[in-house]
Amino acid sequence: MKIEQVWRDILLNHESLQFVEGDYQLKLLDPEAKFSFFAGVDSDKSVLIAIEINCRPPDINLETQAIDYFRSQRKNGTWLMALRLYDLDLVTVFGRLCQDLIDASAGMPSQTALIKLFKDRLNLWKKLFQNSNKGLLQKHEIKGLLAELVALENLLTSTTSATTIVMGWIGPQGADQDFIFNDFALEIKAIAPSVTQVGISSIEQLDSILPIELWIYVLRESNSDEKNNINLLSQVLKIEAILNSEPNALNIFKAKVLESGYVENEFYKDICFKVTDEMKFTITDDFPKLKRELMPSGILEAAYNISLSAISNFRI
Repeated sequence: MKIEQVWRDILLNHESLQFVEGDYQLKLLDPEAKFSFFAGVDSDKSVLIAIEINCRPPDINLETQAIDYFRSQRKNGTWLMALRLYDLDLVTVFGRLCQDLIDASAGMPSQTALIKLFKDRLNLWKKLFQNSNKGLLQKHEIKGLLAELVALENLLTSTTSATTIVMGWIGPQGADQDFIFNDFALEIKAIAPSVTQVGISSIEQLDSILPIELWIYVLRESNSDEKNNINLLSQVLKIEAILNSEPNALNIFKAKVLESGYVENEFYKDICFKVTDEMKFTITDDFPKLKRELMPSGILEAAYNISLSAISNFRI
């Protein structure tokens, strides 16, 4: 990443720059860009990214110890919206997020839209940096997201527009089902080869007003050199290539992948799986599931497991 290289260059000369306590040094990343982005380092060797705007920036409370947001007025009257990373263990993830923000800014029609983009991305970044895995997904999260991405790839082979399909992927937003369209819904699950049951995390997950299907992907852990395996890095790039001719769908996909907690990182390259089976089930009225209308009074939430052998008659 270009921004990471700028940080490294400044840090190499940190001692000779004679920082005043609390001061920081910034370098303009691209003089030809639509908006002015700066990379910087402060007196404590924390790295920064800043955007120059003409109006007073909004106040944003991040409530995280990993990154800090501040605003500062420059001598020429413009303002800086700045982010500072305190936890240098996160510098690779932070660098990728900053580069992604810079790339996304090129499509913003105005400074107002840029500020909104900045605020929206900060809310997503806050979630990433609040987890305990240094901004990276844990293995069970990787497995679940991979299953959703395989389902998304399969859906993109239909005649439905790519934008409609990507918009219908609402799993990253914490919805009851992973995909919701105008006329049907999909819930996606990932299980290991030896598993004989599937977990349902809420009453509403299979209790849908729309016709709903349950898609289960059997994912076996594999070595990185095994043929025909998948990992998050390759699967995201594969879908981006499919969407490359539809910029709107591609931008929506990138935002949703980020919302799901994924940031491009070599870490994901070695966590591989192989799809060994795919099962699709129609969720009819007599499918074994919990229904909100039949729940006893006082039960607010419930999670449960369904035996795979008990639903074999519902398989598509």
